[in-house]
Amino acid sequence: MSDSSSPSRESGAIESSAIDIRGIGKRYGATPVLESIDLDVPAGSKTVIVGSSGSGKTTLLRLLSGFDFPDAGTIRIGSDIVAGPGVAVPAHRRGIGHVAQDGALFPHLTVGQNVSFGLDRHERGDRTAIVAELLELVSLDPSLSSRRPDELSGGQQQRVALARAMARKPGIMLLDEPFSALDTGLRAATRELVAAALSAAGVTTVLVTHDREEALTFGDQVAVLRDGRLAQVGTPVAVYSTPADLATARFLGDAVVFDAEASGGRVHCALGLVAQSSSLVGACTALFRPEQLVVGPLLPGADAAGCVARVVAVEFQGASQLLTLELAGTGSIEIPVTGASAHRRGDQVVVRALGDAVVFAAS
Repeated sequence: MSDSSSPSRESGAIESSAIDIRGIGKRYGATPVLESIDLDVPAGSKTVIVGSSGSGKTTLLRLLSGFDFPDAGTIRIGSDIVAGPGVAVPAHRRGIGHVAQDGALFPHLTVGQNVSFGLDRHERGDRTAIVAELLELVSLDPSLSSRRPDELSGGQQQRVALARAMARKPGIMLLDEPFSALDTGLRAATRELVAAALSAAGVTTVLVTHDREEALTFGDQVAVLRDGRLAQVGTPVAVYSTPADLATARFLGDAVVFDAEASGGRVHCALGLVAQSSSLVGACTALFRPEQLVVGPLLPGADAAGCVARVVAVEFQGASQLLTLELAGTGSIEIPVTGASAHRRGDQVVVRALGDAVVFAAS
């Protein structure tokens, strides 16, 4: 990249780019890996592609980055087609930053040298100051610049990798499960810092993960990939609260399901009559998230609206307890209860539903 095409650090925010994916297909031999993928990633937004192992999410990221090319469809970055019939723009010409699962830092270089490795050789200004600015952007103290990667925590190493990727001021950042190797507490803290840094820089971001909590907390948009196809795309609230199908619902969170009959905007299930989120009529499956279910004592002589159940197990989980309840004729369900539960094994309780049931037509 020439000096004339590389803006100085003082030139302002990164110019982010939208991503437009249409009809993407990819095969390895006779095996289809991706089929008919359509996805819009708005400029400056954060999109999470989530799926289990083998769903095709890593392949999709490789197609976006330019490390591989589709067999069908087109990929457009901004106004430019970078992959499609007769077009195959290589990775180094796409203006994309990439952070791998392990960070891929150079172990023989210092933190500062790793970050400055990402700078264009014609970068104007004091390179030491630029490295310090990039480290501060990812919430790292510039004094760490002289350390080696093995002297940093896993979360710090991932943020150095992000700073190195951002050194070239890419319009798009691809994150390939960059937090999966970190322990739970460090993972959440690092994820928040990285998300804040990317938002502050205005970089269009695509994160690939198999972690449902990560998917729901990181992005503005979640794309659920299953067996090489997009099962659902929407905001985190939408895909969790109104999943497109039962498989998506169960992948994104714990679910309690009952056989039910729908009519007149309500469903009749083991919990009684409950409002539904659609206008479905007939035999169906009613789905509730565990946090929608409230457990109360069965008081003598009281109206037992809801479902009478028996507590068969109480599992202590710190700030909450997990109740396993046996429902007459419907098997058992598990419900988390915040705080110390007054319920004990053998107690009779009443389970009631809050909010609407999500319903799916019986197969």
